[in-house]
Amino acid sequence: MSKKNIIVLFGLVAFGLIVGILFFSPGQQTQAINDNISMTRDTSLNVGLVNNVSAALVGDHSMGSDELNITIVEYASLTCPHCATFHGEVFPRIKSDLIDTGIVRYIFRDFPIDPIAMAGSMIAHCSGDDKYFGVIDVLLKTQDEWLFENENPYNGLLRVARLAGLSEEDVKMCLNDTDLFNLIENNQKIATTKFGVSGTPSVFVNNKKISTLDYDTIIAELNNIKEWNRF
Repeated sequence: MSKKNIIVLFGLVAFGLIVGILFFSPGQQTQAINDNISMTRDTSLNVGLVNNVSAALVGDHSMGSDELNITIVEYASLTCPHCATFHGEVFPRIKSDLIDTGIVRYIFRDFPIDPIAMAGSMIAHCSGDDKYFGVIDVLLKTQDEWLFENENPYNGLLRVARLAGLSEEDVKMCLNDTDLFNLIENNQKIATTKFGVSGTPSVFVNNKKISTLDYDTIIAELNNIKEWNRF
């Protein structure tokens, strides 16, 4: 899908669609998810240096010190199967070997590919900065349960929100927050128009978009950075 089409898609996703998740029939929800699966992996050949992708954006959530010279940026969607795989198989090693050891700063950015993913991202933001990554982690690790095996994905989102201390009323207020919706949507447009993100997951190592999303490729890219000290 072209950059222009992605921008048009999210320009047409009216805010009411997010609240409308409450009223989707299971068949409609499944179709909405299936229609967007083809967008869930960035297979573009636009690999290389991108200026300032690691520069701070309003709404960013990160792990690791802001003073670190090496940054990994990930764009992901909570309804993206490839994102769930990345977080189940690759991210744990990134966290234990690179983030927890103080080697890299990691930035996670929402790139929702459908209204359900947008709702999940909004709920993660509304849970608070201290619980944001916990909500993201649970939603990606249990994606099959709340998204594909659940008759109504909203109920799955609501259960995770409750674990983060949000009531159903809190969730409804969250999904009606137009400022938050616009923030996520605007950051997604920046990702598309300035950084060449066209699908998820997309991962950048010190502003360079990597082509193969595995741990060894990330380490290989780090080995090309002079500030990198092999652990």
